[in-house]
Amino acid sequence: MSLFLGNSLQYSQATVDPEKLKLAEVQFTATAHTFNKLLQSCANKCLVHEYGEGELSKGEQECIDRCAAKYVRANFLIGKHFQEQRLDPMSSLVNYEIYRK
Repeated sequence: MSLFLGNSLQYSQATVDPEKLKLAEVQFTATAHTFNKLLQSCANKCLVHEYGEGELSKGEQECIDRCAAKYVRANFLIGKHFQEQRLDPMSSLVNYEIYRK
């Protein structure tokens, strides 16, 4: 018996739907890609490339906070729009196939 999962025997006997697993992998890859783009974009906008200190300045911290909040908000609004329009990413986004591989 697992402390966190309760009876782990039920999970070892469960079957995994390959289609759901593939979808989870696509979602994970897309999320990781979004996070990496956020990191790259906000770092380029907010961080000085000549590091004088080991810690972020207050201005850099605030800039990164605002940048990340805007990026996440925009991503949320785009996702909401796609859901409202019932758009299929496979037919609407030509680059979506990259994440499926």
